Formats: sequence, structure tokens, C-alpha cells
Amino acid sequence: MSNDETIRGGARRDFLKGIALGSAALGAAGAGLFADVDTRTGTIGTTAAKAAGPTKMAFIQWQPHTVSSAWSKGIEEVLKTQQTIDYRLLDGQNKVEVQVSLMDTLINEGVATIFLQPIDSVALAPSIAKAKRAGIAVITLNIDATEAHAAHVEMNHYYGAMDIAKVFGDKLGGKGEVAILNAPPGIIIRDQRTNGFVDGLKKHHPGIKIVADQSADWSRKKAQDVITTLLAANPNLAGVYGVNDSMALGAVDVAKAKGLIGKLVIFGNDGEKDALESIEKGELTGTQYTDVFQQGRFAAAAATVLATGLVPATAFKQQGKLLMPYVIATKETVGTIQPSQRW
Repeated sequence: MSNDETIRGGARRDFLKGIALGSAALGAAGAGLFADVDTRTGTIGTTAAKAAGPTKMAFIQWQPHTVSSAWSKGIEEVLKTQQTIDYRLLDGQNKVEVQVSLMDTLINEGVATIFLQPIDSVALAPSIAKAKRAGIAVITLNIDATEAHAAHVEMNHYYGAMDIAKVFGDKLGGKGEVAILNAPPGIIIRDQRTNGFVDGLKKHHPGIKIVADQSADWSRKKAQDVITTLLAANPNLAGVYGVNDSMALGAVDVAKAKGLIGKLVIFGNDGEKDALESIEKGELTGTQYTDVFQQGRFAAAAATVLATGLVPATAFKQQGKLLMPYVIATKETVGTIQPSQRW
């Protein structure tokens, strides 16, 4: 068995183990195994009484975006079936201090669960620790934190980017010069998506050369400016990888204006609706697609177990982690993604 197969086998085992643990938690809660646990302190005593009124949960997003909106929709789909959960979506305004303030507010309110897309994995760690001391389960989405918490649900950034590199290189015929449209440094998923792509090219297509790696700040408009400059400086550029779809679509805009559609291989990452439609039109070459509605549903299911099953976050010895399945969407595969799965 190859090293890659061993790694993938391990990833599959981890995925199945995560599901098994979740099922075990559900079964244990249903059987009353945790019924005598005080959900605030984690101590065992008499049957814990539910607090009066609805169970409160909230999601602190980075800032409004199609991805976080889809997560929130998936979360709501699960939580509304409980009929006793009060859920709301809060805007972090792309500011660490705002997220910290919102965490403090929710902790003081005594919410049961905080869903969090941390802007800074380190800066939000003290707030997560504070929530844990208050008996509040914190579930992060896509960006992990340095402080261990109840669970983390993310897109498969590294291995998905490796698979992008494989298909990307195939489209280029295994050779050529390429550029990366990147996010600002210091963000975990930026490193995962970049390293996965670079490692994937080294493994599958060592004849491809990365001639530029420049930040476009996650922005379609900024990517238009960056790729215009890169094309002028690198006339032999054959491909572009955007670490998110917005930047890749910025490259598509420039390629259309310069008559380079079909000549430039352009890949994104995320799988948002606009990217899938661009693939179907023969513009964007491909992207990694993840069902982020489902990502939100998984997070909400974990939260429901913790809150309504009277299982404290402290009952789990290790932070749970789930890597979402994905599809490398190209002209050949994009049709498998149904309209109801597009966000």
C-alpha cells in the first residue's frame, strides 16, 4: 500500500471513528447515561434540571459571506426541529475585538452553545477557555483555535488542495508556469490550502513551476488587479490557483477581458454557486466543492447532543474533529452537484 493510500485510509478511519463517537454519544444520552451530570460543572449528582425557557445558541461569523450564510442555514435546519432552541447569527465584522466582545456577551447570557468562525486562532483562545469554564460548548467552523474545545467541523483544506493540484496539472499536461492568488498570511486555512496545492504539484506534476504567490485578500476585485499585474510580468503564465472562489473568479474576469478563456487553467476552492455556474459556462476550470449546508448540519447535530442530551463538553477527553467530504468540480463532474446542494 502506498503512503498516500495509508494517509487516506487513516483519514477515512478518523471520519468513521468520529461518526461512531457521535452515535455513541447520542445513544448514551438517549439511555440516560449522562442524566446525572451537571451540564455546567461536569460533576455527577442528582439528575440535572433543565433551565427554564429556551436553550440559547448563537453563531459568531467572521463577517457576512455566502459560506457563513450557508453554514447558518444548515445549523437552523437542524435546530428548528428541536422547537426549544433560540438561535441567532451574529456578525464579527472582520474584527477580533468584536468577536471577543460578542463571546463575552454570550457567556454572560449563559448560552448553551457558541458556534464560532474565529478570525484569529490564537486571539480567540482565551475567550474559548472562558466559555469552557462557564460550561458552554464551543464548536468551531472551518478555522480551528489553539484552545481545545467541544468540536471542530471543517472543509478538507489540505487533501482537497492536493487533489486540486492533481486535476489542475492534468489539465495543463503536467508542465507550465502557474500563479497562486492567496489570502493574507497568518490564517490556518490559507496555509493548509497553499501547502496542499504545492505538495500536490510536487507529487503529481513536478514539471509545473509556481512563478508567483501573491495575496489578493480573498477579494474578487483585488484578484482582478493582482492577476492583471502578474500576467504582464509573466507572459507565459498557463494557470492560476485561487485559494478561494472569489479570487479565482477575479482571474476569470480578467481572462474573459483578455480573450484567455480556454487558454488559462483557473481553479478556485470552496465550491460556491457562482463558481459552479462559471464551470458550467466553460470559464472557471474547476474548484473543490464542499456541501457547507451539511457542514452546518453536522455542527448543529453535535450541539444538539451536548445541549439536549445533558452531555457537558467536559465529558469528552479530546476535541472532536470532522473533515467534510468533497468533490473536485470540473466540467466533467459539476453536474453531480444538485441544485439543493448549491450555496
